[in-house]
Amino acid sequence: MSLSKVISLSLRGLSKYKMRTFLMMLGIIIGIATLTAIVFISKGAQVKIMKGIKSFGTNAIMVSAGGGKMFGSPDDETTTLTLEDAAAIRESVRDIQYIAPFTVSVSQDIIYGNRNAGSSVLGVTPEWMDAWQWYVDRGEFISEEDNNSLSRNCVIGRTVARELFGDQNPLGETIRINNTGFKVIGVLRHRGTSPMGMDMDRRVLVPMTTAMKRLFNITHVGMIRMHVEDETKLREVTMNVSALLRERHHITPPQEDDFRVTNTMKMSMIAKGVSGTLRTFLLLLSVISLGVGGIVIANIMFISVNERKREIGIRRAFGARARDIMRQFLGEALVVTGSGGFAGTLLGIAISKGISLIPIASSMGPMGKKKMMTLPVVISWEPFVLAFLFSALIGVLAGMQPAKKAASMDPVEAIRG
Repeated sequence: MSLSKVISLSLRGLSKYKMRTFLMMLGIIIGIATLTAIVFISKGAQVKIMKGIKSFGTNAIMVSAGGGKMFGSPDDETTTLTLEDAAAIRESVRDIQYIAPFTVSVSQDIIYGNRNAGSSVLGVTPEWMDAWQWYVDRGEFISEEDNNSLSRNCVIGRTVARELFGDQNPLGETIRINNTGFKVIGVLRHRGTSPMGMDMDRRVLVPMTTAMKRLFNITHVGMIRMHVEDETKLREVTMNVSALLRERHHITPPQEDDFRVTNTMKMSMIAKGVSGTLRTFLLLLSVISLGVGGIVIANIMFISVNERKREIGIRRAFGARARDIMRQFLGEALVVTGSGGFAGTLLGIAISKGISLIPIASSMGPMGKKKMMTLPVVISWEPFVLAFLFSALIGVLAGMQPAKKAASMDPVEAIRG
């Protein structure tokens, strides 16, 4: 019996029991739709994470005050890093191209006229620009003279510039931080989103001495940023920095570090590990769903075979061979799973697109406001191939035994019902 004949008979047989056919397809549709959405969303999330890591900077090492969490700015009250720590790292650890300690205040109200913008305020030195590989788009950066004179010059990020000045040129204008006026001398280049989902362009940079003595009255720094020219030295430099700080802070096992050190490579590995684990777990759920769908198809087809004994007997009486009957029922299972796989893929695309439009809270932004974001979606070819393979596999596994049972029926007994 030709393939076209098998397909024709399968469609004719399934069309007689439309509700039953739909119920058999439903499990496959749900499983394939879930699988498709998971692949698209996980790929989008991975792209977003890697983009965030790229925004963090390549060949970068960051030391943050306080232990415990892996990422994020330290609390304002955390005082475990000092300028002396940065100087010791500069003198003792080799292969560091640039090093820049800086202070961080994560929630400040920046005012210009009747406008305001919530922003982080960083006290920086001129080396900050090279350590971050992040330069000004317009104007000038904080200079050594600015730090020596405790000047009230500042450099602002793109988001702050847009919210305070719109299309107006901000250079030369005065903004207020903590009731202190600062002259805008530069605007940073666009940087994007950090690995934690924070807007890196929402920041204001002032001279570090000004931040420490005029704005916040502190003697500690929040972070130390380093740039390593040779990527192969990243792990070694990270270990040496950690060892030096433990020695300076008199930390011995099992005492926990009062600082945390991370680098681009470590962040990438953690992000990929978390993304891979979540993806594997969700894919397993999809496979379980498909397995359940296959069991449902097999059970309904066994019922169908029992109910269609007379049809089978008549076909055998008119010359159909046992293998023709087997092909017909196996074809019906494959048509069901193939159609379900196709419909499930389309549904998965629709679900993915719908999810990508839903705003969710990613983190707390400046001034305690929730920062909203959407989940990105990357459409790729994998779900289509997976849908075809899973549909074919489940169709064969679910339809084989019912098809064998139908083929093995005695024609005379089958006609009798």
